[in-house]
Amino acid sequence: LETILTQDSLLQWSRMTKYIDDFSNRFQNNPINLLEIVVECLETETRLCQEAMMTLQRNGNSSDWNDNNNSTNICSTAEDIRRICSQLQLVTIEAENDWKNIQQLGENLNILSYHWNKFLAEYPDCRYPPTAGAKYAPNMIAAYKQRQKLWNDMLENIKCRRESELTITENFTKIVDGVKLLHSKILADQLLEWKQRQKTLCGIENLTVKHCEELKQIQLWCESSLDAIWRSKVLVEQVHAVCDKNLSPNDERVKPRLDIIFQELENLLCELVKETFVIMKQPPQIIKVETKFAASVCSLIGTKLNALSGLTDVKAHILSESQVRTIQSGNFPPDLEASGKILNSCKPMQFDSQTRMWKVDLTNMKIGRRASTKGEEMVTELKFAILFTSEFTIQNKKILVQDISLPTVVIVNTNQTANAMGTIVWDNYFSSPNREGFEVPKEAKWPNVAHMLNTEFQNRVGSGLSDENMQFLASKLLGDINPMKVDLSCASVSWQKFIKTSNTEFNQPFWRWFYTIMDLMQSNLELKAIWCERCFVGFITKERAKEILLGCELGTFLLRFSSRKPKAISICYTRIDDMGQKVVEFPQPLDEKNFTALKTLSECLIDIPQFVYIYPRGITKEEAFRSHINRGVKPIKQVTDTTCKENGENSIYVPLLTWKLILNGGSNSGSLSTCTTPAPETPQSMTPAIENECEMPDLSASYLGDNITDELDIRENLQGDFSDQASFLGQASYDNSVM
Repeated sequence: LETILTQDSLLQWSRMTKYIDDFSNRFQNNPINLLEIVVECLETETRLCQEAMMTLQRNGNSSDWNDNNNSTNICSTAEDIRRICSQLQLVTIEAENDWKNIQQLGENLNILSYHWNKFLAEYPDCRYPPTAGAKYAPNMIAAYKQRQKLWNDMLENIKCRRESELTITENFTKIVDGVKLLHSKILADQLLEWKQRQKTLCGIENLTVKHCEELKQIQLWCESSLDAIWRSKVLVEQVHAVCDKNLSPNDERVKPRLDIIFQELENLLCELVKETFVIMKQPPQIIKVETKFAASVCSLIGTKLNALSGLTDVKAHILSESQVRTIQSGNFPPDLEASGKILNSCKPMQFDSQTRMWKVDLTNMKIGRRASTKGEEMVTELKFAILFTSEFTIQNKKILVQDISLPTVVIVNTNQTANAMGTIVWDNYFSSPNREGFEVPKEAKWPNVAHMLNTEFQNRVGSGLSDENMQFLASKLLGDINPMKVDLSCASVSWQKFIKTSNTEFNQPFWRWFYTIMDLMQSNLELKAIWCERCFVGFITKERAKEILLGCELGTFLLRFSSRKPKAISICYTRIDDMGQKVVEFPQPLDEKNFTALKTLSECLIDIPQFVYIYPRGITKEEAFRSHINRGVKPIKQVTDTTCKENGENSIYVPLLTWKLILNGGSNSGSLSTCTTPAPETPQSMTPAIENECEMPDLSASYLGDNITDELDIRENLQGDFSDQASFLGQASYDNSVM
């Protein structure tokens, strides 16, 4: 410690102590993790060395950047980038060796100059070459020979230095060309594609593991480019200084080229610094006023750049579309707060040890105010963007960096979420990467719309839509057409019909209906699991469901989304009517209120004996849904007033069990209900007095045993406190208008 204090390095010692403590806390209880990291680093080093050797052997000439089409293997873009990085490393090493050679030649020339001056001081008459035909003394002849040797050595040294200067200049040119090619593949291709893929993840709060790994790989490539640029830039300055010190005719040829190369390296460095300032985690694309939101911004070369410059604060501003256009044109808006003000919008960059990136997490931002709409603009169609800015200083040169977020809709009420999300998904999937402002096409081809619907549903629910689901959606969005008979590849969907025009069947625009279903599935873990296990048909017409079930075994049922009732699921099943015919029944759909109070849908489905096999898997309901039941199924006689209060007055658990009781007179016999099914043309309801509508079997021999009080309690509850649930069995049981 005393030694450190005397060396004025207390700050460095404090940092090292902190690093040691962090290292101990991280690996003291998990040394295997340290071993894995070391092994991974060694394997990476070995792989990079092998790639460099293979590149050197395969290409021979490291300047041939584009020679990647002669290989018999299929080279991916990543392999091409790794090859270019390896070649850049080799050429940079060659340039550094050339510089060492120039330095050595310069030192040798200094030594020769010293001997030359010493020789001239000793033999002043030998300052000029000997005269032709003149006679000299033997000692002068030896002196002239020594003079000639020194002169020839200096000429040879100067010649070698000139050749080395030309060689290193050629290598600088190769490096500039290689970095330009590397940037075209990393910044213009890989990073742009990464940002495009980021658009499709707008509904996911956190980045996927694969998406993060892709960004880390891009970071390594960008750091490799920065390393080549910076090392070359330092070499160019050193060679330029030598040319200034030892001016010669050759230097007049080299210096202009060095000036051009130095400026190109400066431009490439500036380009790399600006383009690698990236929004790692996008702010929400739907932001409610006075509600906190977060975003993360990083510099992909910040780890190396921090040693070369001072990283400053990152600031966030909200921009309108006109301000975004101004920035795209190369100008800067005069008033960044014209469109609104963001609170808690400034924070310094810090090193993140987990991602090994210099980043900033703005976690408590809030929009205090925003510009009001003008004219006929709707709040849910008015798009803003969040601008993140910072300023890096490299060798006294300030570089302004910025990145603009994906379009954002600012709402004031949660009821605007559905329409706002429609604006966002249309923008994310159909906008051009090089558009002006927030321009989007007014219509899109159906295959692209189908891809968007499937991707959004999969991102939120966990599994995509089937071909039959897509045919159903196409028929609802494109009109009364038969997707099986019409080629939809050229069909177009307009923005107006997608989100504004009300559908006569849904009684609302298509997107709003589709979004409410996604919201229901995303918020219910059980429904998500059932969907991912392919026990949910989903988007299918009532007619198609009837056609499918009539061809299935008796007792088969399926789950589908109701077309007329928002955020509702319809359960239809097969049974035998009074005439002995197989029929398909469509009870009233279960809406969001039912699912809010429902403990598990699977528990209710298992409790109803008419439901035997689940379509499309064709397995028993017990096999399909047992894993979703939290505890054992309750016996019917336990469904009392206490159970009703426990499940809530709006619970569908009691009505479903009661429905089971009424439709099935006995679980042992499996006999079916004698309730009549009204004809579709003349829908009629069960009267509130269930006893008058259905001829009940002998209940005393089945569920209730000797105690029939439970049944009477349930009937009274259905007619009293549970009047809403009783409609599941009553007048809306077979109401076709809500299917």
